[in-house]
Amino acid sequence: MLPLFLLLASTVRGPADVESLATAADVVVHASVVRTSSALGKGGGQIFTAVVLKPIETWKGDPRDEITVVVPGGAVGDLSQTVQGVAEFHSGEEVVVFLRERGPDGIYSVERFALVKFAVGAPSGLPKRAVRDRKGLDCAGCAPSESDDLALDELRARVLRSARK
Repeated sequence: MLPLFLLLASTVRGPADVESLATAADVVVHASVVRTSSALGKGGGQIFTAVVLKPIETWKGDPRDEITVVVPGGAVGDLSQTVQGVAEFHSGEEVVVFLRERGPDGIYSVERFALVKFAVGAPSGLPKRAVRDRKGLDCAGCAPSESDDLALDELRARVLRSARK
C-alpha cells in the first residue's frame, strides 16, 4: 500500500486549454527564470516563493522588463512547505506562463496551479516544444483533448489568436 501523502493531489477547475488560459490571463509571456527566493508570509504561517522572470517575448499584456510571480510553498532555512500541484520554477529555465496581476504593484500569480506553466526545451537540432506537467493535479472540467505537449510556435499562434478576440 502506498503512503497516504503519495495519493494526495490538488484539484483545480478547468478548462485548461490554451485558448481558455489565454483569455483568462492578464499577461502571457515566453520568459526565462532569472531567480527564485522564498520567504515566510505575513504572520509566518506559510512560505511563498517569488519567481523573477525576464520576458523573451510578450504574447499578451504589457508587463515590466522583469516580472515577479508569487507561488505558495518553498524553503526558508530548515523549514520547507510543498503545495501539491503548484507550478515549480528553476533558475535558468525557459517557460511560457499565463499570469494574473495581483494588484497595482506589478506582482503576478498563477491560477490553476501548474496548468498555466509550460516548460520550453528542444532536443538537439529539433524545434522548441512547450510541455506542461500535471503531476500532483486533478483537473475538474478539463477535457481529454487538452494538449500538454505543443510545438512552441503552435502555442504562440494559439495564444495570439485568443488574445485578439
